[in-house]
Amino acid sequence: MAKGIKVNASEVIERLKASTSTNTDIDLANYFEVSNKAISSWRTRNSIPLEFLLQACAGTGEKIDYFLFGEAFPRQQTESLETRIDDFWITTMKLTGERILIEILEKHAPEELAFMDAEETLAKGESIGMAMLIFADFIERKKKELVDSGRMTNDEFKEYIRNVDRYDLPYFARAIKHRNKNGPQ
Repeated sequence: MAKGIKVNASEVIERLKASTSTNTDIDLANYFEVSNKAISSWRTRNSIPLEFLLQACAGTGEKIDYFLFGEAFPRQQTESLETRIDDFWITTMKLTGERILIEILEKHAPEELAFMDAEETLAKGESIGMAMLIFADFIERKKKELVDSGRMTNDEFKEYIRNVDRYDLPYFARAIKHRNKNGPQ
C-alpha cells in the first residue's frame, strides 16, 4: 500500500462477509472457492489477494474502496462500469483474458489445459478479462483521485498500484494445481 494507508484484513474480511451474505469464514471460503485456511492466512498476513476483492466487487456491485476502507471512506457516485465502457472493450478484454489464460496454462500447466474444455476455457478467460477491465477502471479512477488532484506524483502512484495487492503467478499456479477437478491428479 502507499505510505500512510493502512488496511486491516480482518475488517476487510468482515465487509466481504456482509456484502456477500456469508456469515462465517467457511461460508466466505465457499463463496470464493478457496479453503477456509486461505481466509485465516489472509488475516495472518494482513493481505487479501486482489483477485478476490475484484471478484467481490463484480459479484456485489460494491466499490473496492468500500472493502478496503469501509463506509467511513468517502465514496463517489459514478456511472456503472458497463455504461462507461463500450461493448468493444468488454469483448476485447474477455478475448484477451482467454488468450492470457491459454498462454499461462500452456507454459506452466499444459496438463491442466489439456483437460479443460472450450466452454470452461472461455468462461475462465472471460472472468480474467473482466477482472482486468475492472482493475483498469480502478486504476483510472484512482489516478484521477490521487494524481490529478496532486495528492501523489506519477511515480508514487505507480508504486501504489503495484502494491495494491499481490497478484503473482505462483499464487495463480497454486490455485490451479489445488483445484478439485476431474483433470490430472
